[in-house]
Amino acid sequence: MEEYMLPCMSKKLFGVECIGCGTQRALILLLKGEFVEAFKMYPPIYTLVILFLFLFLHIVDKSRNYTRIVISLAIINLIIMILSYAYKMYNY
Repeated sequence: MEEYMLPCMSKKLFGVECIGCGTQRALILLLKGEFVEAFKMYPPIYTLVILFLFLFLHIVDKSRNYTRIVISLAIINLIIMILSYAYKMYNY
C-alpha cells in the first residue's frame, strides 16, 4: 500500500515538509491498528478522522445541522496541525 502513496511536492521541490506531511502514513498505520505510531507520525490524525466523519454526516444527513460541529472541529484541527508542525520543525 505504501508504494501507491502520493509524494509531498513541497518536500520534493523545496526540501521542506508541508503541514500535512505524514497524513498518508499515519492513516495507513491507523488502518493497521498501530494507534500510537499513527499519533507519533501525525498528531492531528484523530481529529482529522473525526472532522471527516462529521463532514460526511453533514453531507449525507440533511435532517440535522452539523455546521457548528464541522467548523469547530476544523478550527481545532488547524490549531493542532500548526502546533505539531511547529514542534516538528523546531525539534528536528
